[in-house]
Amino acid sequence: MRRFFVLSSTLVLVLGCGKDDNSKDKRECHVEAINLSSCQRSTLAGVQPTGVWNVNVELSDGSGSAGAFKLSGAGGTGAKVLGLAVTDQQISQDTVYLASDVMDTYDRTLRFAFAACEADGAGKMTGVFRRCVDGSMDLQGTFEAMRVGRNGEETEASGVELVGEAALTAGAARAVAVAGGYAYLAAGTEGLLVYDVSNPAQPTRVATAKPSDDAYNDLLVRGSTLYVASQKVGVVVFDVTDPKAPARVRSVPDTSVALATTSLAIDGNTLYAASSSPNGEVLIFDLTTVTQPKLIDRYYVDGALPANGELPMDVAVLNNRLYVSNWTFGLSVSDATNPADPKLLGRFAGSTSRTATVGVINGRTYAFDAGEDWGAHVSVLDVGNAASVLQVGGFSIRPQVSIATATLSGTKLYVAYYQDGLRVLDVSNPSMPRQVGYYNSWREADTGRGLSFFEGLSNITVPGDGYIYATETSRGLMIFRETN
Repeated sequence: MRRFFVLSSTLVLVLGCGKDDNSKDKRECHVEAINLSSCQRSTLAGVQPTGVWNVNVELSDGSGSAGAFKLSGAGGTGAKVLGLAVTDQQISQDTVYLASDVMDTYDRTLRFAFAACEADGAGKMTGVFRRCVDGSMDLQGTFEAMRVGRNGEETEASGVELVGEAALTAGAARAVAVAGGYAYLAAGTEGLLVYDVSNPAQPTRVATAKPSDDAYNDLLVRGSTLYVASQKVGVVVFDVTDPKAPARVRSVPDTSVALATTSLAIDGNTLYAASSSPNGEVLIFDLTTVTQPKLIDRYYVDGALPANGELPMDVAVLNNRLYVSNWTFGLSVSDATNPADPKLLGRFAGSTSRTATVGVINGRTYAFDAGEDWGAHVSVLDVGNAASVLQVGGFSIRPQVSIATATLSGTKLYVAYYQDGLRVLDVSNPSMPRQVGYYNSWREADTGRGLSFFEGLSNITVPGDGYIYATETSRGLMIFRETN
């Protein structure tokens, strides 16, 4: 089972309860307690002890997850591990050890420790991971870490040029929607940001709608109504008749329970919202009255077990078929002819499924499914027969960089590939996706790098005006144009 390696993940949540007052003396996550006797530690002399590293952890219980380090040399100033400040660092000719100590909700000290075993050149190392509670180990496993930089011999760009960009003063850009010369950004805790993009070379922020205690993850615009996926209250509805003064109308459904949504899709008069927490469901709304979405179903994909991480993360809809990216459950396909009562038709469970986009190419329906994990790749799926989904092709770059989202426009697939930036694929032959353009947006020196595995280009929309609009976690709004 793959886990999300963020501060709210199960790697940070404490397993069990209670407190062993004698456990502090064990120090089982300190470097001297970790047996590295069988390691080729002399190879660590060649490790570059700086920069951003992506890391994959494989736990002894068969689960695992991806995260990030930020190394800063022998002094350790500014070093991070899993987004946490490093409190113990030892780097020498035969040692690379990083640890972070934090307090949990029971006032216990958690230590997350990484001790390298050996290295393969300056930019790759493997080793031992441990987590301790007040000195006593409760999780252990191995890790592989790889230095983040440009892929191979790539330059900044090929076949794509940057037209304009607008940095955020705070928050992280997560998603973008474009309509009527305005770009609407979901920016996490900074909420909704609106940019005038009538001149794409000079995007100008014209409005901000910041929630008091919430975060915005995704958004869609239809006419003068904007729908926003919220971390706390489901779907937030804005009136954007005047884009310079977005007016919050309501949130749906009406509930006192915190309800997180991550992705939205619209088909006709139906709005679909992937809700990963607390129940693992797809919220389905009738949009007959566009500013008053009416909840008509809470759809639970048959067979998906939220307790096992089989959570709806993304939704796509085409021709009365609902496609749900269900993380470890894979991509499911349901008949949504009656949106109030979808029926599961089939699924594809090749790997973790975080995002999917669907379209018709050469008369056949294809889904482009991608994970958000170590080893992430695009799976090209023939979904014409939903009961027997067939993989016909795929695309990948390198295991240490993940995919965020993808969108299909005609016979081109535009992929937000985190640290590998924008990738443009010709999928006119779906079985053989061919890269025809890229732009490397990730720069190590940008603010906020090295805190998360999920950094870089995070979302893309191609509205058909000749430009590609994207969000980048550190750089904000970026606007591109193809040159091929």
